[in-house]
Amino acid sequence: MIIINTNYLLNFTIPQGPTGPTGPASGLSAYGGKYNTTSQTLNLGIGTQTQLPLSVNMPNLNTSYTQTNSITINQTGTYEINYYMSISAALATTVTFSVRQNGTNIPSTTISKALTVGTNTTYNGSTIVNITSGNTIDMAISALLAVGITLGNGVNASLSIKKLN
Repeated sequence: MIIINTNYLLNFTIPQGPTGPTGPASGLSAYGGKYNTTSQTLNLGIGTQTQLPLSVNMPNLNTSYTQTNSITINQTGTYEINYYMSISAALATTVTFSVRQNGTNIPSTTISKALTVGTNTTYNGSTIVNITSGNTIDMAISALLAVGITLGNGVNASLSIKKLN
């Protein structure tokens, strides 16, 4: 049989060592996003771009929403852009989607698809690009024929960005 005497408590003090170096900052220094949930029809002209509606703002840091349906960058850097759109067409045609920087298509985001009547078609992807402070990011579509494009129920378009460095 072993008997343990609990009347004696040992009190140890461990000396504190020197403070180590500060690590890298955590979290993102800039991000933002917008999306749309309004079901609506956009009437596209032949070969002209139409900006996609993005009426709902997501949380943001060092970005702003001063221009309609756009995200304005407030810090120069390298950004990851994520994008999504779901549409259906009233007429069979080819529809081209692109994320734009200051109204110019970002080539790595340009997607063309042949749509069939009444079939829901999704465009989505991700890219990494350098963006200068003050630039705006938005999304646009165009078609080979004049056509009505319907954005359906629920989230039908979204655009988000986050600064990587």
